[in-house]
Amino acid sequence: MKIALNEIWNFLKMVKTNEQGWSFSLCAGACRVDNITTEVMLSLKDDEGYDTELLPSIFTFREILWQPDVFTEASMSIPSLSILRAFCEEACAEMGEQEEGVNQIYIPLIQGVGKCCEKAMKELEKKKSDVKKVLGEFRTCVFPIIKFFIYHPKNRHDYFQDAQNRLNYAVKIMLTQFYGRYTELEDPYWMVSFSKTKSKKDAEPKADEQ
Repeated sequence: MKIALNEIWNFLKMVKTNEQGWSFSLCAGACRVDNITTEVMLSLKDDEGYDTELLPSIFTFREILWQPDVFTEASMSIPSLSILRAFCEEACAEMGEQEEGVNQIYIPLIQGVGKCCEKAMKELEKKKSDVKKVLGEFRTCVFPIIKFFIYHPKNRHDYFQDAQNRLNYAVKIMLTQFYGRYTELEDPYWMVSFSKTKSKKDAEPKADEQ
């Protein structure tokens, strides 16, 4: 079952969260996080340890993700991409030293941003690379991941509002200056499944089946 990003919280209110068998997957473009338990989902909503500085660090302060057509040459873009990739690596390393929990979700997503940076850098290092096209594809690549972090339930409201405004601006720039198409921008979403586990009593064969 496919559920929109923020609709998941209403869904969790309607189901028996203590019932075994629920499994969640987060789909954010090419990045997918599987086998998320109900416990982790509830921890995500009420994550008191969530680093509210993560959103500005991964998006708001990264002009490479929303600035207009000022990066006219590859040499002007590669340093910003390299710095963002390094931040992603450091953030994942720090989270990896903590308890897994919600980091099971955060780490693959942040790694996904780093991979998008890596791919863009390799393309820009090629001779006669089309900078606009490469950056357009890069921003399309990270769009669903960034959107997940923008709509994280524990964000500061001012950070959320600022990032949302910049994302709207980034979309406009992608469509008008970076050869982007609106249909290529994917919203993150959840895939929910339920597998009813059999009790030992149910699993035992009946007398007439032996």
